Amino acid sequence: MTSRSTADGTTPTVRRRRLPAAVLTVVAVAGLALVGSQSSALSRAFQPVPAPPANPTSSNQIQNIDQVRTAIKGYYGDTPTARLDPVDGTTTLHEASPDSAYAKEVGRLEKSASGYLTGAHAAQGTKKAVLLDVDDTSLLTYDYEIYSNFAFNPTTNAAFVNKAVFPAVFGMPQLVQRVEQQGYTVFFLTGRSEGQRAGTEKNLTDQGYPVHQAAVGKNVDNVFLKDVTHPWSTCDTTGDNVCTTIELKSETRRYIESLGYDIKANFGDQFSDLKGGSADKTFKLPNPMYFLP
Repeated sequence: MTSRSTADGTTPTVRRRRLPAAVLTVVAVAGLALVGSQSSALSRAFQPVPAPPANPTSSNQIQNIDQVRTAIKGYYGDTPTARLDPVDGTTTLHEASPDSAYAKEVGRLEKSASGYLTGAHAAQGTKKAVLLDVDDTSLLTYDYEIYSNFAFNPTTNAAFVNKAVFPAVFGMPQLVQRVEQQGYTVFFLTGRSEGQRAGTEKNLTDQGYPVHQAAVGKNVDNVFLKDVTHPWSTCDTTGDNVCTTIELKSETRRYIESLGYDIKANFGDQFSDLKGGSADKTFKLPNPMYFLP
């Protein structure tokens, strides 16, 4: 998808446009994939449920929205909490269960990733690295999706982001800490805007992820956020501050590797997080809540 950056960080820039709930079935699958860096390998290893037609001729071609929402809640093990929303403090939040089908699938992926990374070696003359998306790869946004009834709103989403309230994806901080101890450099790459850096980094740190306050090339640290004015960004060829997710993320990975890193694994919950190369293997986390082309 295409998206625009904001100067004040109040509007997340990659998730502004999402497919409506009626087509959530495109990613409502019980599958995870450990796949090669080529998109053809990715598509062979991970086959999503076919999306409904853009112009259906019968209601039978469209899954009922309420049924999809119910299935998603069951998959995540929807659990009410006593926590209040960070928008106006009037709504109690829900969370995913560590015993859910979602948590178990993520656990299997993490086990596969851990085994692969334990035996992986960097190319000669490079430093081995792993790269992770943030939303629903490192931090779990299920509480926001239930709060918003799966309808993305940039203002309310910004409140969740800037207040740093998201829990970690089950088991992911432990995996990241383990591979860092094995000598990997850890990078985060997100479609959140630069204006949301403070909330993003606080949330990552609070959940046990390594955020290192040391420059990485021309980036301030190991967390890369969206800004088409970054010196390594060349996808905005028309001056309208618009690039696709695939363009932005792939060129950032290329930039990281140009600094002497070998990205052994790229983790993401969207195919657009993973396409474009510059990673030896890609790990697709499940996310039936929304789809970003």
